[in-house]
Amino acid sequence: MINLTILYELVIYEILMTILLLGFSILFAQRYREKQRKAIKYLALTYLMFTLGSLMAAYGHLIYTKYWGLILMDYTIIPYLLTGYPIPLDIQRVLLIFDQTTTSIILHFEGYPTLLVYQWSAALIPAAIGHLFIYLFTFEAFKEVRIKYVVPYLIFMGVVIAFLIGNIYITVNWFLIFMLGLITQGLLIYYSIKAMRITDSKVYKRGFLLVSFTAVLFILFFLSYLLDSLLGGWTIFLFVGWTLVMISAMPTYIGYILPDWFRKRYE
Repeated sequence: MINLTILYELVIYEILMTILLLGFSILFAQRYREKQRKAIKYLALTYLMFTLGSLMAAYGHLIYTKYWGLILMDYTIIPYLLTGYPIPLDIQRVLLIFDQTTTSIILHFEGYPTLLVYQWSAALIPAAIGHLFIYLFTFEAFKEVRIKYVVPYLIFMGVVIAFLIGNIYITVNWFLIFMLGLITQGLLIYYSIKAMRITDSKVYKRGFLLVSFTAVLFILFFLSYLLDSLLGGWTIFLFVGWTLVMISAMPTYIGYILPDWFRKRYE
């Protein structure tokens, strides 16, 4: 029998991540009200999008647990329902049949929007939009990203979102998001390291280093979920992924906001 405990634990964990990410979004929003910098506004919107993504992920996994619990699946029930004989199937075969059956039920009885939530596309769309805000943050913070590159980036992001809406194969979707992340975070790392080498200030050097570290954490987040999908799902990478996003908020805040205690320490 597949233990439902880990499924509920994941849902609870994602809800906790949602609350924490929302807290960081509010923190960035408060700092924006104080300083009125567009770059801080983009950071607030970035973490707001990942908050929404975490919430949709929890809802999608809750749908999964609902159908798993209703069917009461083990290694013999599905083949018995299909053939009338309690022939054991390996777990990967059971999961495949369950996913195909549940996808068909949701599509016909609950509609395509619910299917997008179940298949995680609804969680990935806010993540794609979050990348746009990270890109805008990079453009605003470093003032060096050429505006002519914005349009191709928007086109690529639009293609990714279109795939997320129209394609229900999660591995393909995670790969597209990972590629979008490599481009977005790669730019942030490049300009952070470039600025770190130019400045003579110890405070700004460490600030830029923390910002580039944040970008690495985001890349590892998407890599974690891509690996989980490639490995068949329900691996430790599910927990690792959201943990990396939550951790990323702190170096982002310290590295760009440069609070007084941080300045005093390195000045």
